[in-house]
Amino acid sequence: MPDLNELLRWSIANSTKPQDQENQTQIQDGQPQAQSQIQQGGEQVSSSEGGLTIRYNPPGSTRNNGGTAALHSSDFAPADLSPASTPGPGTPTGEIQQQTFPLPTGSGVAKRDDLTTEMLDLILGKSDSITMKEKMAFAINEENPLEERVEALDDFEMLIELIDNANNMPILKLWQPLLGLLSSNEPEIVSNALWIIGTAAQNNIKAQAALYVNEAFPLILKSFQSKSSAVRAKAVYALSASLKHWPLANKALSDSYDGVTGYDVLKNGLNETEDKNVRKKISFLISTLVIQSNDKYQGELPNEVRNVLEELQKQSSNNNNIDKESLIQGLNDKGIFTELISSLKNLKEDALEFEENSYKALINALKQNGLSPQDKSEFQKIWNGLNEQQKLERGLDQEDEKILKETSA
Repeated sequence: MPDLNELLRWSIANSTKPQDQENQTQIQDGQPQAQSQIQQGGEQVSSSEGGLTIRYNPPGSTRNNGGTAALHSSDFAPADLSPASTPGPGTPTGEIQQQTFPLPTGSGVAKRDDLTTEMLDLILGKSDSITMKEKMAFAINEENPLEERVEALDDFEMLIELIDNANNMPILKLWQPLLGLLSSNEPEIVSNALWIIGTAAQNNIKAQAALYVNEAFPLILKSFQSKSSAVRAKAVYALSASLKHWPLANKALSDSYDGVTGYDVLKNGLNETEDKNVRKKISFLISTLVIQSNDKYQGELPNEVRNVLEELQKQSSNNNNIDKESLIQGLNDKGIFTELISSLKNLKEDALEFEENSYKALINALKQNGLSPQDKSEFQKIWNGLNEQQKLERGLDQEDEKILKETSA
């Protein structure tokens, strides 16, 4: 469906040029056809007989005869001829002469040839679809300067912040060129590509479905092997966007891609000692996944998303019970909670955000009976080692302590 810019572009390109007012006759079928000049608001406009016409009353012009059904005080309106009408101050008197000028009928209108594409772009601006394709084409061309390629990807990311633009990526065939950038040797290009993936899929189940259809998930996991801290940070962002509220998140994390699963990536992220920012982001993602474990998608699934889910469920899996597991069961079975507790025990310095995310994840897992007896016991020991000030600094309150006591009883 064309957008408003495209419709405006068409209307301007197909509008008629101003007619020479000195032309008083029009030759049709070899016979001159009279043109009338109508004085209107101090200006003369030509009118032909027959055809579709429109009347224009310039601002400030006045009329001797006003109508009861007029949209504007200067507009003409026919007299009220209904049987129930009675004369009054607004009842038109005298005979109204229609003053009109013709609209183009289409068949005899020549398309304007004085408007170039460049001129129309200056007037209306390019549509988002065209701009997205141009930005991506520029970004994937390795002959272009690196700084300008990064800028093009930054512009592209801003465009797909609009959900309609993100959902148009499959139609415009932009997913595969984007994913191709993940194999670039330039960390700036890879990190920006991951940023775009995350922005497109964030809170957008249609874009999430497109992500899995285009097999982007294994490429996101592979990005964690990068030596660049910026790439790994953006990889967490893309991973988070691909999993949040996705109905098959547990399956995506459980499936093995070249011997690596999503759960392996989460565990490795918790052991990230050199890059504390990545560890903090991973702990927040785990906390979010725990909260959404028993949530179901609100609203009716779009048909294309439902088809993708059905197709993914048909695919073979290493474990036939995966589809039956809840997300919190998967986190427990794959040792994610055990790794969280181990990371908390082995902290050598304060990392308040990481600790807060980890405590919240474990507390919410307790509420859903997601911790093993051994993990419960170890978590209780860590909790008992915190004083009231430390609990307050880590965002823990009495409600959290009540949950811990109730579930440990």
